[in-house]
Amino acid sequence: MPLLKALIALFCLLPGLSLAAGMPMTKDLQAAYNKNGLNNQGQGKVVLLLVSQPNCSYCVQITEEILKPMLISGNYKQTTVFSELEINTGGQIVDFNGEKVDATQFARRYNAWATPTLLFLDGQGREVSNKMVGINTLELYGYYVDRSLEKGFIKINP
Repeated sequence: MPLLKALIALFCLLPGLSLAAGMPMTKDLQAAYNKNGLNNQGQGKVVLLLVSQPNCSYCVQITEEILKPMLISGNYKQTTVFSELEINTGGQIVDFNGEKVDATQFARRYNAWATPTLLFLDGQGREVSNKMVGINTLELYGYYVDRSLEKGFIKINP
């Protein structure tokens, strides 16, 4: 009986621990894609890149209500690489070509100056679905993200 109580307590804690993990912050896009960019069937995954900045309440809302649940669900493990790019902080990243670049300059390549912006990219950094800028209707946002991911995955893997 004590073992059963301990297991129940552990299972109650696990969801909280999972939610504490945020979106993976981008430091090296090339290395991240080389490591996680192909699924078990050898198909290329879509890089879902959240362009955010400090003190962006909408970025937090999208992360907490849409992206984290998607990431935690495990349903996107074979199709999507989740990552976050924080701009306007002076930080640098390594792009898909292996070049070190200012994060804000990288976002400007995609005209992603407003936050939040979701970019849907392939392993070479090409857009495979239209970017999503801002939040229109949170109730439908997850649907639009799913649709963009499906479109991008099909484009990468015709």
